[in-house]
Amino acid sequence: MTVSIPYLKSSGDVGEKNVNEETFRRRAKLVLLKEFVVMAEARKRVGTHSALTRGEVSGTTAKMYRQKGTGAARKGNKKAVQLRGGGMAFAKKTRDYGYHMPKKARRAALAAAIRGKLDDGEVKVIESFGIDAPRTKDFVALMSRFSIEGSCLVVPVAHSDALWRSCRNVPKTGYLVASDLNAYEVLLHKTLLLEEGALAALEERFTNG
Repeated sequence: MTVSIPYLKSSGDVGEKNVNEETFRRRAKLVLLKEFVVMAEARKRVGTHSALTRGEVSGTTAKMYRQKGTGAARKGNKKAVQLRGGGMAFAKKTRDYGYHMPKKARRAALAAAIRGKLDDGEVKVIESFGIDAPRTKDFVALMSRFSIEGSCLVVPVAHSDALWRSCRNVPKTGYLVASDLNAYEVLLHKTLLLEEGALAALEERFTNG
């Protein structure tokens, strides 16, 4: 089954390009998309929090007052967790929250994300970006040809410094080369703007397993 998506030629004409949907059907459950997003968000956490335990609080270890005879509850030293200025029970320490999903699960999540964009009509293809010098105005004009509104992820087949510099100042616009594309970035942006070579690379990647 094929789906037609907008295709901008180098001549400036806007046509259609047929993409085989079955290429991106990896028999992936949608739960993989959630798992990938959770993993991506977890890896972004800095994890620099650090609270003091009872043993790390500065102060004397002397008992505050005798065990019996005061009429008050018995207490140890001033570093006890139940006292103001004392340590914290089960204190959080610096840690790395990142973890990894299996490679096949990550690939399946990416295929499912791209398939979702195809089904929603949010994928657009351009023959070549054709930006040889950094100029934001040229990139904005390119987006207007596709009537792109909202967030957009620009995906060239290979890195182009001129293209990156042209789109980096446009609000809600991301940039990733085809080899670095992942499900999180696809889901994060509304429109997926692919260079024709990038689409071909993705199709070959998923066709060959």
